[in-house]
Amino acid sequence: MRLTVLLFLLPFFIWSCGINKTNNFNNTSSKPKWIYGVYNKNKICGVGISNIHVRGEAYQRATAISRAIDEIARQMNVKVNTSLEYFMSKNGSSALQVYSVQTTNGQTVKAKIEDVYVEPKSKRLYILMCAY
Repeated sequence: MRLTVLLFLLPFFIWSCGINKTNNFNNTSSKPKWIYGVYNKNKICGVGISNIHVRGEAYQRATAISRAIDEIARQMNVKVNTSLEYFMSKNGSSALQVYSVQTTNGQTVKAKIEDVYVEPKSKRLYILMCAY
């Protein structure tokens, strides 16, 4: 009896494993390639990522910008003093497109926002910044 049930259910199991399931969570075709590190390699660039911030979109944007600048500074082998308060003190928002940040040894890191992407479902923010 068990063998009959097993033989009856086996084709359904095999068929269900072969179904092509599309999962929007893993579907990366609509995201820009720079999110995965594919961008102009002639420039020093960094991607900042931020989930929804409890204080709103301005803080979410400032967090992503801060992280992108940290990534650029890491590639330049310098340390910067970035904080949300620094970016939010610029006119009360982070709506600028170009940022200059002082490093701990007196140099300046200048970076410009090249592109912005927001995931439609999660509202996760990605910001691509490049040094100039």
